[in-house]
Amino acid sequence: MVSHLRAARYGGQALNSATARGAALLLFRAVLLSSALLTACSRTDPAIQAAVDSQLAVDSATATLSLDISVTRGVVHLAGVVASRDQQRRAVELTRSVRGVKDVVDEMHLSDAVIAAAVKQALLADPLVGKVPIDVDSTNGYTRLMSDQTNKEERTRAVELAKKIDGVTQVEDRMR
Repeated sequence: MVSHLRAARYGGQALNSATARGAALLLFRAVLLSSALLTACSRTDPAIQAAVDSQLAVDSATATLSLDISVTRGVVHLAGVVASRDQQRRAVELTRSVRGVKDVVDEMHLSDAVIAAAVKQALLADPLVGKVPIDVDSTNGYTRLMSDQTNKEERTRAVELAKKIDGVTQVEDRMR
């Protein structure tokens, strides 16, 4: 009865155990070969890096960026300075669209000049501190406010405004 079932399963020919092992080995080899071919057809990390670099270079929003791009097992790390959050989002979006990219790690940050300008703009627009001369300096989001013409209320307000600006990580009050 067992040989009858084997004969029915394998197209009417009875198979002995050696033939069955041979068929299983052949199937195993076919799976290995297809796996190797699939791996060989996927992009290498250097190819992904080149494709991301090219993609960013041809887009008008990201062409001016000077980013550090690294790829490890299909995971792309983007690091460097951007002029806006829109530019940052566009760089991530373009990178995700590249074939072979599994994930994107965004290590980009706003430029110090952009952060300082945004803080200055917020201070100038405020009715309490808008007319007070306050110098602003920023390094990696660490922002310093400097003036020798402020009172306590103006200093408090200036620090509050600066803390709300995108990209500011810490505010140092050097005002008097």
